[in-house]
Amino acid sequence: MKNRSALNWIIENSKHEFLGLVLLVICDALFSVCSVSLAVFAKLIIDCAASKNREELIKNAVILLLVIVLQIALKLAGKALEVRVSGKLEMKYKTKLFSNILKKDYLKISAFHSGELMTRLTSDVTLVSQAVTSIVPSVVSMVTRLLCAFAVLFYLDRWFALLFLAAGIALFVFTRIFRGSMKKLHTRVQQADGKVRSFMQESIESILVVKIFGVGDKLKEKAKGLQLEHYDAKIRKNRWSIFANLGFSAAFSFGYLFALTWSGLKLCAGSISFGTLTAIMQLISQVQVPFTSLSGVVPQYYSMLASAERIIEIENMPSSKAVNDKSVDTKKLYEELECIKFDNVSFSYDRDVVLENGSFEIDKNDFVMISGISGIGKSTLFKLMVGVLPVDEGKISIESGGKSYAVDKYTRPLFAYVPQGNMLFSGTIRENLKFVNSETSDAEIMEAARISCADEFISELPEGLDTVLLENGHGLSEGQVQRLAIARAVLTDAPILLLDEATSALDEATEKKLLSNIKQLKEKTCIIISHKSAAYDICNKELRIKDKTIESVNL
Repeated sequence: MKNRSALNWIIENSKHEFLGLVLLVICDALFSVCSVSLAVFAKLIIDCAASKNREELIKNAVILLLVIVLQIALKLAGKALEVRVSGKLEMKYKTKLFSNILKKDYLKISAFHSGELMTRLTSDVTLVSQAVTSIVPSVVSMVTRLLCAFAVLFYLDRWFALLFLAAGIALFVFTRIFRGSMKKLHTRVQQADGKVRSFMQESIESILVVKIFGVGDKLKEKAKGLQLEHYDAKIRKNRWSIFANLGFSAAFSFGYLFALTWSGLKLCAGSISFGTLTAIMQLISQVQVPFTSLSGVVPQYYSMLASAERIIEIENMPSSKAVNDKSVDTKKLYEELECIKFDNVSFSYDRDVVLENGSFEIDKNDFVMISGISGIGKSTLFKLMVGVLPVDEGKISIESGGKSYAVDKYTRPLFAYVPQGNMLFSGTIRENLKFVNSETSDAEIMEAARISCADEFISELPEGLDTVLLENGHGLSEGQVQRLAIARAVLTDAPILLLDEATSALDEATEKKLLSNIKQLKEKTCIIISHKSAAYDICNKELRIKDKTIESVNL
């Protein structure tokens, strides 16, 4: 059942390249016909030579030359098509999977390590796209070559052709035995590869911590152990491939010997010509090509299904739930906003209870401070507010214009979120700040930078807004990165700002100035997580989280 589901997925997601695949199949099928015809014309040339028919010999030789030229042209066209179709399929699969990852339920997708997701986005997607453009043409080519070869063999020697057919059926049944094992082995290889990628990715991202604590050797040993697991999984998979290849090679070696003996005896009896013997031997060699290809196609086919199933696993995960209609006008929603309301909200991560029966309201234009010890659930409150985490009990709503709107992905444009870590991307400062609004002008960027106290250091940089940032903003100080992240949030023009420890690296004077600038913005509601006094000075309300409960206090 899984195999059929994976095949249906591959067919459905490859339709847009149907024409390219058809042309590729035609090229490979014609190439196979040409290959079999080589044996036919070789027979005719040898028989003409034996009968001293010079004119027919030259005629058949010219035709054979044209067939060879056609083969070369078909091979070139086939390779060019294969690269083109495979590349387009890979882009299609990868874009769709990437889009799905971004849309899936936050808790569900977060259960996967980013390295494992990258393995599916890269290794699995590439394997499926290459397999589609390899397996389908290979199978059609193989069937075409077998049918043509069988037809010619039947014409030359029907009994030998029937024996050949029986042997081929037996070989096909033999390959079906190993399908389950090949899929399991491939899945283990991909899982082991995901572990290696995840570990190395984490280690590289935390390279400063690695250096400070001097644990490089320990990590090297762990990486070696994970790679050994990956290596062992690949070796186990390759053993089956080697066994299959060896079995096919042995079968054809004995088949070739049988064909040579059979044809030799017939030649001795005078029932066939020397040209016929040559044609039969060439046809056996021609038949060996598709069956040898089959020994590689079978493992590739089951590897393709296993990789497709890994992609389908992500696609089948639930997406972020939507309660409201996508036509919700968030601008009007905020204009008529009364409050953000938590009504007896309870939430837990698995069995770890974070919040029990929490109730409070945040009014329009409030500046709210969220306080509590580290790890008590302050950041979780933001994630509940923007609807990326579902509540266990109770309701979170936007009360506006006398109506109640449950928070979901369609109310998310109300919020501009500056998370811990800030999450800047590789690229220029301009690209990072325009990331949320591509129509933003440089003047608007610098105004947002002024509000976040980033304008001075941007102006002092030699490249200004064109300064290239490395991964996670490396190249700037943590305080500078925080100010850029706040500027990006301001540029969204979202009316509700969520600042999660967004000023933790700033000195007291800069923090006060930045928060004062935000306070002066018109029609803004701001919710701040901070342990510093500057945040209290601009807030009119405090949410205190303690013992899984929330207390709302006016300041």
